[in-house]
Amino acid sequence: MTRNSEPVESRRPAERPGAVRGLRTPRLGRPPQVDREAIIKAALTVGFGQLGMSSVAQELGIKHSTLYRYFPTRDALISAAVDAVVTDTRWPEPSGQWRGDLGDHAWATFHLLDRYAGLAGHIVSLRIDSAAYGEVSHRMVTHLVDLGFTAENAILAYDLVHEQVLMFFLAGQRRDEPAKTADQAADLRREMLPDALPSVDPRLREALTGIVNGSPGDWFARKLDVLLDGLVVLAPTR
Repeated sequence: MTRNSEPVESRRPAERPGAVRGLRTPRLGRPPQVDREAIIKAALTVGFGQLGMSSVAQELGIKHSTLYRYFPTRDALISAAVDAVVTDTRWPEPSGQWRGDLGDHAWATFHLLDRYAGLAGHIVSLRIDSAAYGEVSHRMVTHLVDLGFTAENAILAYDLVHEQVLMFFLAGQRRDEPAKTADQAADLRREMLPDALPSVDPRLREALTGIVNGSPGDWFARKLDVLLDGLVVLAPTR
């Protein structure tokens, strides 16, 4: 070091008062701009299986307390997200034949739940209040009444089919694991099959193996057909 040179340490940029060496100084500037639409979009990115105030706030890069300006509770946020996906779904136009219309509605619901893993669990929880989902259900039930079903039989027919669709997805879910699509749940059952087969009656093993290794959509179709066949007893006789 020459006589007139400054010590190396003196050439460091001056630290701001209160700064702690080794910690990143928070970036200054405007916080991310959010509104209801941005929050719902972030919620769908997070997914229904992990949907919560903290996870959505993290996705947006904001404090989770900011979300409460738009949604007073987690359930309110979930309800809004359900409204969004239901509204975005293309529901089939009725043909005037109760079996075909109820079956088409079931398949539309199946594809909706398959696309958004974890959605079925929120629907059955009875904690959400999705106006859009309620309207779709109401429209299907009143359509059955228009076709000649009694009000009670229309509700019963819709409820049986709707529960079958929901349970198809809930049966493959575990609380301690991420929500799964129909194919993902089927893959899990295939992994478990070798350990389960030894305890199964030999007369059932071949059939069970074929079902588990087959397409989950094909198995749902068979169950739905049996259910619709049984609903003939509720249908109008005209």
